[in-house]
Amino acid sequence: MKRWILSCLIVMMMVCAACAETRQGVVYLEGEAEPITETLYETPWGFSFWYDAETFDVIETVNNNEVTNICVTAKEEFAPASMDFMLPDSAMKTGLEYLQAMDGGIPESDYEADRTEGGAALTGFAKADYSTMLNREYYVIADGEKWAPALIVCPMEAMEGLGRRLYGVLQTITFGPLPAVRVEDGEDQEALPSVFVSDDEYSVWVMFSARRPVTNFEVLDLEMTYDEANDSFSFNTETLYAQEALTPDQPIRVRLAFYGDIPNNGVSFVDEDGTLCHYALDMSGEDGTLYLSAF
Repeated sequence: MKRWILSCLIVMMMVCAACAETRQGVVYLEGEAEPITETLYETPWGFSFWYDAETFDVIETVNNNEVTNICVTAKEEFAPASMDFMLPDSAMKTGLEYLQAMDGGIPESDYEADRTEGGAALTGFAKADYSTMLNREYYVIADGEKWAPALIVCPMEAMEGLGRRLYGVLQTITFGPLPAVRVEDGEDQEALPSVFVSDDEYSVWVMFSARRPVTNFEVLDLEMTYDEANDSFSFNTETLYAQEALTPDQPIRVRLAFYGDIPNNGVSFVDEDGTLCHYALDMSGEDGTLYLSAF
């Protein structure tokens, strides 16, 4: 009976993965870029992440205390590597206190610090267990008062492959709902309606699509300014292109130029709740991935 239930669960997960939102990504293995297709997974805890569904399965389990855990685990043909997300509860130490309870005396100065593409702080450390030849990595992902602990367990000989892929999943975490508009590389989307905003040597095609219908969609030119009195940065905006609506069944592509490290492109739109949203459009310096950051 248990095997039948497990088989049904796996089939349901495969069906969900097949219909989930995907995007193109890159993982760096031994210094070489390997393109992958990433699948979106939205957790019941208010954050989402992207993972390689050809390499990993995502399994939700509920323990005897009715606490849900989420495990990103390598498929059977790979080494037994996994990453577990645990639901924080009132009895669990929070943030750095959680890491300190797990580190076995590692100085806080030896913790690694990073940020996810959604802007969350990523802090953690690794511990090698030579008796089992396993590497364990403990992390806390935090965005304001929202946080989640994660544990990566991977055979030492697979750290450059599966271990790096699992850490890449961590780096995609975003807390809160995803923007109603998504952005992707549009170079191979010649069939879409196309708009030329710029066509110099720094220009690329960018595809905009909607997860949910939006209105008053605008592509913006951004100029960052510094407010010395409040010690803060903001953007001045100028509309480069506008259309009445952007819907899931009618994406567009726009040719835009990217200059330097400071975002110079952005979008604005009114979402389904009537909220006016502004996002800066940025490009990763590592692999050219496009992403949106609210401002």
